[in-house]
Amino acid sequence: MRCKFFVFACLCLVLLCGRGNAISPADYADRFKIDLDTPLPKIEDLRIQFAPAPVYDRKYKYYWSIGNKFDKEFAQTIRKYGTREKRLKWQGEDEYYEMIKSMPPQMYEYIGPYLHTVPGIPEKVLNMPGIKETKNKFPSRIAPQLADIEDIEMISPVLYFLLMPEMWPDENAVEEIVMPEPMPEPANKYNSKLLDDIAKKLSPQDYAPGATAKSNVKSRLRTISPDKNSPLTSADVKAVISTLEDLKSFGSDIVTQVQLVEAGYLLDAWEEANGTGVGLAQLKDLVTPCARLVQKIRLIGKSTEFQSIISKKGFSENEWAYTCDKTIKAYRLLRMSQVELLTIRLFRKNIFQHSLQSYNYKYGPKIAATMQSMIERYDATIDDMLEVKKNSKELDNVLRDSKFRIVGQEIFMK
Repeated sequence: MRCKFFVFACLCLVLLCGRGNAISPADYADRFKIDLDTPLPKIEDLRIQFAPAPVYDRKYKYYWSIGNKFDKEFAQTIRKYGTREKRLKWQGEDEYYEMIKSMPPQMYEYIGPYLHTVPGIPEKVLNMPGIKETKNKFPSRIAPQLADIEDIEMISPVLYFLLMPEMWPDENAVEEIVMPEPMPEPANKYNSKLLDDIAKKLSPQDYAPGATAKSNVKSRLRTISPDKNSPLTSADVKAVISTLEDLKSFGSDIVTQVQLVEAGYLLDAWEEANGTGVGLAQLKDLVTPCARLVQKIRLIGKSTEFQSIISKKGFSENEWAYTCDKTIKAYRLLRMSQVELLTIRLFRKNIFQHSLQSYNYKYGPKIAATMQSMIERYDATIDDMLEVKKNSKELDNVLRDSKFRIVGQEIFMK
């Protein structure tokens, strides 16, 4: 739908500038920590508490049972429906209007012409100062990379946002990572005394060509009663991989899938009501998919079936969740691109702090939480990553077979 595409484009552009409250991604760090010992309410109570309000009272429940009482007011409403001139307000219209208002005026010439071509856009949006004047007008500022293209005025208004100079890398250049130059070879290549001291502590035979590396006993053993702070071992990772294989059939039926989706939304709503949410649905699921899965399974009452699968490898629910999430985070770290690494470094250094302050009270917290979620997704130690690397091929295979999902929950943001 054109309107949805436009909303997505606007959200991307808003990351460049805006207006709002003092907030930092670090404010949400504690909210991404899941305590599996916290008791959960009953799902029936959550359904009642967060049941959506009916949009319109139809006066009957089913078309085959409409009752036998005539409602004059209802009949008049139905008779006039479709002939009225007044436009019906669509869901989310106010939030859409607030989003447009939060954008800086210099963006209006790139989004305004398109807005005037989309049916159903509220009049209060089209008549906004700065938007109203852009009808059938071509943007005045064009990225220098596109300025020499012949007949560029023929481009569709839906793509005008690509003409904005700020959308191009040269206008938002991030400081490049300077690659270290090779050090010049020292005049004195080695210190014989230093080599003698090293030989006293480390046997040269262990590091000579053809020597067999000593196996790490600790890496080959399982962690006893693992918790959220215990380090991973290669044996732990192998056990998690085995459970992921066995869990492929868990929740494969449509009923369980629907129940898990519902449980996720109810958990998000419950945490928002308690002040521990992050403002965006399923963002916690993406950061710690395994711990969140355990919470959902408990909520829908399928812990016994789930426990029977993971107990084959000696896990309790909590132990499996903590070990699995550490494995997934280390796996992400192992696959991290240079762009992702640079982005996380910028988030940690609060480089975008000045932009966050310019968002309004609705969007600032959501963007800050999204930034922090990226930091949390890769929060793994180097030691954990090295243990996962030993089993990366097996883990990669099982995750690829499940399309990088754990019982339906994605582990990478698309």
